[in-house]
Amino acid sequence: MSPKSSAPEPKILLSGLMFGESPRWREGRFWVSDWAAHEIIAIDPDGRHGVVVREPSIPLCMDFLPDGRMLVMSGRRVLRREGGGALVVHADLNHLSHLGWNEIVVDGRGNAYVNNVGFDMMAGAAFAPGTIALVLPDGSARQVAGGVAFPNGMAVTPGVGWP
Repeated sequence: MSPKSSAPEPKILLSGLMFGESPRWREGRFWVSDWAAHEIIAIDPDGRHGVVVREPSIPLCMDFLPDGRMLVMSGRRVLRREGGGALVVHADLNHLSHLGWNEIVVDGRGNAYVNNVGFDMMAGAAFAPGTIALVLPDGSARQVAGGVAFPNGMAVTPGVGWP
């Protein structure tokens, strides 16, 4: 630390990510998705890291349920990583959109919010407004917002969905 700052000096924990997304801090580790490698990686403060999930989908975003299990956004499905590492379908979103879903954020009650940009951006499709869906802890899902211009980078603030 410099004498003028009480903040620690930044340091590189991991390099070589091809397309890092969905950063999270949980239980003393930094978690990040590498979309191009189809991996979710956990990194400790000393830079030790390991691949926690390999999934062929893009996007590949994640967040955590209050009990610590990971939810993974995988195409039009939300997968749940069980204690032993197995991925199981938590919710199927095919009935809400034929497009893939993107970001995921979980509140303190275990509700997940996922977004859909509304058009096939990667295929060069014309802009169309997106939607946000709510996935309840039992895996049921419904649209809760529409007409959103590219709903990317969601967050849940304290007091909203927190016990």
